[in-house]
Amino acid sequence: MATNYEDFLIYSGEYYAAYFHAEVKGSSGVNDYYKSCDDVVRGSLLYLVKRMCDIGHIYDETKFRIEDKKNRIYCFKPKSERFFCFFFTGKRIIITSAHTKKKQKLDRNELNKAIRIRKEYLSE
Repeated sequence: MATNYEDFLIYSGEYYAAYFHAEVKGSSGVNDYYKSCDDVVRGSLLYLVKRMCDIGHIYDETKFRIEDKKNRIYCFKPKSERFFCFFFTGKRIIITSAHTKKKQKLDRNELNKAIRIRKEYLSE
């Protein structure tokens, strides 16, 4: 499974390359979610991903922040959507899952999904 993400490169920059997680070869739920978003959300996510990959950091915590320090899960925040991710070997960022924020609290189910996916990558 750890190589399935390679079909879903979002952007490759000087510091990182960002990918959507793929459940199986050729199929990515988070990519499908991204495609279902409107142009503004897609453009906002691409801007944040490009900035992270080209510059190496985003200081604005309203746009990118760590959500789980223990498991090192981060989140891109374009508009009201949340795209969970983690940093993987070889200067790669894997975007694991996404959802639309509906309340102030962090969606624990989505966070747990991101943690589970990260553990799967690290175990292979």
